[in-house]
Amino acid sequence: MWLVDLSFWIGAAALIMVARRRRDGSVRKGLRISVDYLLIMMPRMVLALGMAGFAAELIPSDMVSHWLGGASGFQGILIASVVGAAVPAGGIVAFPIALAIYKVGVGVPQLIAFLTSWAVFAIHRVLAFEIPFLGVHFVTLRLAASFLLPPLAGLIADVLVQVMPL
Repeated sequence: MWLVDLSFWIGAAALIMVARRRRDGSVRKGLRISVDYLLIMMPRMVLALGMAGFAAELIPSDMVSHWLGGASGFQGILIASVVGAAVPAGGIVAFPIALAIYKVGVGVPQLIAFLTSWAVFAIHRVLAFEIPFLGVHFVTLRLAASFLLPPLAGLIADVLVQVMPL
């Protein structure tokens, strides 16, 4: 995890150096935009992580582990795929939900199917952006072409977890 963090810091430092060579105020403008974005995102992140903590306590763990636990197999992967597509929110909400269900016992393959389904089929994005901008025909083709991705990702994760346990 620290390696990813380090790569982000190195990338940011490199971009600051490039902007600084331009000598046109890009560094100051970039830092101002970054601080503005931080001020917008910080309260959302605090609330989202708080929501995840409360959700983990409120979600019935026995039901989650029965339907989505590691022993639920392919049926759990299919259920997670359907549930992931139905989450009507962006990453600020979807990832805390994923964290909450992971804490109460969802299996790794099922969690991967959930997140893949959310990323590919997010209903809020399909309705608000894809259909209005790209049209029903294109969206139907895209959804049909990617229909098997979440269950397939869950199955591949199941094999990988058996080969390389967490």
